[in-house]
Amino acid sequence: MAAHDECHAGHMTSVPREPEGVTATMGKNTMGEAFAPRAWGRHVAVCMAYAFSYALLRDISVSHWNLPAGLRVACLLLFPYRYWPALLIGEMIPVDYHAWHCVDDFGWRWSVLAGVPPMLPLMGAVAWAKRHARLLLGSHQINMGMLLGVILAGGVLTAIGDAIVLMAVQVPPGEAYPPIDTQIIFGYFLGNYLGALAIAPTVIAIYLWQMRAPAVHHDIQLWRSRLVKDTLMGVLTPLLVLMGLVFSSQGDSMQVFRIAMFLPVVWLTSRHGWQGAALGGTLASLAVTMTSSMVRDPGVIQAQALIAFAITTLLMLGSRIAHQVHTEYATHMDTLRGFQLAQQGLYLEELRLRQAADTLENIGVTIRDNHNRLLDRLRHVLPSNEERTYSKQVALAQHEMHRLANALYPRGWRERGVPATLREGPFAQAIHQAGAGYQCELSGRGLSQLAPDVHMALYRLACEVLVYVLSHGRMQDMHLQLRGGHTRGRRWVVMRLTGKRALGYSTAPGPEMDEEPRKQAMTLLGASGLGISSIRDRTHIYGGDVHLREMGASVSVTLLLHDSLRSSAIHRSASR
Repeated sequence: MAAHDECHAGHMTSVPREPEGVTATMGKNTMGEAFAPRAWGRHVAVCMAYAFSYALLRDISVSHWNLPAGLRVACLLLFPYRYWPALLIGEMIPVDYHAWHCVDDFGWRWSVLAGVPPMLPLMGAVAWAKRHARLLLGSHQINMGMLLGVILAGGVLTAIGDAIVLMAVQVPPGEAYPPIDTQIIFGYFLGNYLGALAIAPTVIAIYLWQMRAPAVHHDIQLWRSRLVKDTLMGVLTPLLVLMGLVFSSQGDSMQVFRIAMFLPVVWLTSRHGWQGAALGGTLASLAVTMTSSMVRDPGVIQAQALIAFAITTLLMLGSRIAHQVHTEYATHMDTLRGFQLAQQGLYLEELRLRQAADTLENIGVTIRDNHNRLLDRLRHVLPSNEERTYSKQVALAQHEMHRLANALYPRGWRERGVPATLREGPFAQAIHQAGAGYQCELSGRGLSQLAPDVHMALYRLACEVLVYVLSHGRMQDMHLQLRGGHTRGRRWVVMRLTGKRALGYSTAPGPEMDEEPRKQAMTLLGASGLGISSIRDRTHIYGGDVHLREMGASVSVTLLLHDSLRSSAIHRSASR
């Protein structure tokens, strides 16, 4: 091949150029030839892995617990169609070896029929089911009706095949053929159905877990999950205790303890849905099988049949539970996204107010400069008293512009943050204009690490709460408390504003002048005078609440705000 390439390179100049389409086709063929060994390697690996797993599960199976049936169902449901020939060949290897090994004992007719892989008739049923339904409905949900239907079809088809193979057994002359009745066929069906229930749902649950978890740390997350912890503590431990009781008992009590082994599966299903039923059912079937003391133990078969019915019911119930949990989770995530949009809307509104405040500041400076230039030109024709009057009017206009801009977006807020604004800014000025003493107390940690929109919401709510407290009458003292904290991955802040009425002041509605402190505060702070219900609605946007308390001459309003969903662990979990 190398010599051919060198010869081709030496005569490159004399060879006419190929058309572009031919060159592209040759490139695709070369790539196909390069990837062909890799694709065949994957098929061979699937075939050998299935053959090894089939042989291993058949060696640990018993007459009424045929585990290869579960492996067969799980592989047909999860593997694409292109791997089905590899799976079929993988099953033919151990099945044909067993049939050839026993040809002298049961005859060639039995050997030929026993050499047919049980997967072959099941392929048609699974293909029909896949064509009319979809197994995986999401990261947590599966089509449980389809799964149980395929398991049931697999049990029926395999039982019929086993009965046909049994009819072909060659017996010595003079001996009767083995009887084939309903009990024998039901025993075949029960063994395949139990084996499929013990393997297929658990394999699909693990497959979904692997698909849902990140590509890194699969095993670490699986073993640290709550499902595994609950299985070890709530299912495996009780099953070991019940197994010990079965081995130490006799008579009917052994059957009672065997049947009681499905009770931990019920508990696990109630906590984790169908995945808990699958994993718990596998362990319960294994525990019941391990208590068998003879081949075809009638007590074990009866307990296995009851547990098979219980596991089937729990799988359907768990699928419904998982569907409800998924629906509630989706509703919860939609609610969080709605709150996030509301928070984003408030944040954008505050940014627009900041732009408006900056524009007002610039307009005020422009008006002042233009007025000063105009006075400089007209100073020689204007009397001094008129000049002073115009200067005062300009100063008042400039002050009003500054007050309005400060109400829209306080300058101290922009320069020193919310705590300094609440301590010394317009908030404190409004309280002093109302004739009340003011004290601000900051405590806790993480207050400065809250998102900017939370600081904005906190300041606006503090202004609205102040106006609300002043609406209850003239206050003598005002006390503001701010406390920040961090709990369960989310930062929060608690604000409490307490107002103490002046001595001798009545809570009944007063004259019109009692509204002056409230109106002045609204004008200075740019507040809207929201009621307590509207304030509570604002706090709900940030996952908080409001508590109002009136005791004697004091009025106290406490509100809680959580950090923005953009910065919290809840939002990160919502994007999984």
